[in-house]
Amino acid sequence: MYKGVIFDIDGTLYDYQLSDRRAMKHFCAFVEKVLGVDEKTFRETYTQARTIVRGRLKDTAAQHSRVLLMQTALELLGKNPFDYLLEMYDVYWNFFLDDMQPYDGAIDFLRGLKAAGVKISTCTDMTAHIQYRKLAKLKLDRYIDFMVTSEETGFEKPAPIMFNTALRKMHLRPEETAYFGDALDRDVQGAASVGITPFWFVADREVIGGDDFKKIRSYRDAVLISEFGLESC
Repeated sequence: MYKGVIFDIDGTLYDYQLSDRRAMKHFCAFVEKVLGVDEKTFRETYTQARTIVRGRLKDTAAQHSRVLLMQTALELLGKNPFDYLLEMYDVYWNFFLDDMQPYDGAIDFLRGLKAAGVKISTCTDMTAHIQYRKLAKLKLDRYIDFMVTSEETGFEKPAPIMFNTALRKMHLRPEETAYFGDALDRDVQGAASVGITPFWFVADREVIGGDDFKKIRSYRDAVLISEFGLESC
């Protein structure tokens, strides 16, 4: 029986790609209405802005900042960020948060772990503020004991400090702990490298490689529930 479980958030506890795709469509419609920039032009500019920001802030949490992405995109478009940025930020994130839903069985699984006395942490390559908002919206925050972000460690996964910080907060050893993540290299192999047992959450994706790791498609998986000693979710 594991004494602790660490979860990645985006793509592991909910479908990040789906929520982002829907939020971006809504966001682009707002930009076209307010800035007069068509969706194709804005998406191209936004992609260029992402390349600039990530090139400058590689492997830091700040590279994921929507504020910096939007600021850079507005500057590329010759627009004053002070005229639009804060409203744009709220338009994207408010829609995103309203749209997101936890993966089927995720709430029941975390509730079961909590009831069994298992310590729960998250481990994410994002800034802390928005991740707290996501977990609150997903109604998962009540089951989670700790948060670890690349913002607080100064490094992104698969850096060992990310996983070791979670272990330190839970006061557990690697062999007492399991990890759930959707990225093979950053999550699964990163956790395995420090001795944590990883579960590769793939949902309905077709994946290649990682045959040495346990692939999980649902938090209602009977094998998963059995391995964690829980009642059926």
